[in-house]
Amino acid sequence: MKKSKILHIPATVGGNAQTINCQMKLLGIQSSSWALSENLMGLGKDADKFIYKETENFFVKEIKRFLSLKYVFLYRVVFFNFGSLLHTPFPFYRYNKEEGINFLRLYLYSKYRYVMYRVEIGLLELLKVKVFVQYQGSDARQKDYCRGNFQVMLPEHARIYTLMDRLRDENKREQIKRFEHFAKGIYSLNPDLMHVLPSCTKFLPYCHIDLEIWKPVTCNISNYKEILKIGHAPSNRDVKGTDQILKVVKELQPAYGKRLAFQLIENVPYDEVMHAYQSIDILIDQIHIGWYGGLAVELMALGKPVLSYIREDDLKFIPPEMAENLPIVKTCPETLKRNLISLIEMPYEELVELGKKSRQYVEKWHCPRKVVGQLIEEMNLC
Repeated sequence: MKKSKILHIPATVGGNAQTINCQMKLLGIQSSSWALSENLMGLGKDADKFIYKETENFFVKEIKRFLSLKYVFLYRVVFFNFGSLLHTPFPFYRYNKEEGINFLRLYLYSKYRYVMYRVEIGLLELLKVKVFVQYQGSDARQKDYCRGNFQVMLPEHARIYTLMDRLRDENKREQIKRFEHFAKGIYSLNPDLMHVLPSCTKFLPYCHIDLEIWKPVTCNISNYKEILKIGHAPSNRDVKGTDQILKVVKELQPAYGKRLAFQLIENVPYDEVMHAYQSIDILIDQIHIGWYGGLAVELMALGKPVLSYIREDDLKFIPPEMAENLPIVKTCPETLKRNLISLIEMPYEELVELGKKSRQYVEKWHCPRKVVGQLIEEMNLC
């Protein structure tokens, strides 16, 4: 049986893996994308195969997951995403508070998943499949490291460090170490993760959007003189710092009145969200993490200025020129109010110019064709 070149598996987180797959096909690479199930928000909908449906029962899902292990016989190269194999272990901390029959059921399932995980790795090594992996955020980010090294961090990381937190961190370190052992290449979509990933890890910019679809839409000057619309679209309120953002906007509202409008874009299907993004003038992405997310890339592609927390010490992990070009208004909780006032009072022409720089930045650093072209070379898929 002749193997196909590359498979992207098993998640749809952020839609990045599926876009890489589509772009590889456009560049002439024999590529395919499998995902466990479809993302409810529509991200990753371009996967070539969904292994099961979320509505199916537990046993059907596991049988389909097991049968999908055939991928090891079908592909020469596998690019795992979200730091996960098809049979990533089901760790003890996820069921240790259960009791009785439920504990026993999950305990046995955990043992089964670990055995299948070892089988999966064994087959990959036996069949000499080239393995690559990308980390994307919570799959690698560790609370103990963040607490000990970062001044600005996620609210969840600032809370008391519990036994459950320690178990989660240890589990992530074990998974990272296993990939380090047999992966030919490790990539990170966020530079802060590279503090805890192997030294061989390479930074991989987001490349999840089609720049022919996400075209610039500058704010309308007549509307701008009357009203400036600030937007915020949290996928997770705690992670994005939404409560603090809402508080600051509320504090500014009396001073600017109708001049300042705020739009919270939440729980909107991905296919319908672009219109909402086009209607805002400025995006507040996040104020804790240390790097901007895929949402910020989308808004910058539309030509919108973006505020987001950028950790200066993490910039050493990205290309120096990329750091120099960065148009993000660097914002943490302490500077959010001041930076918002600065943008609200900024002359229209300067705001539009900042939006243009944002678009140019995305074209240079987040263009799927460029990013994936580099990946193809590094993976020796040509």
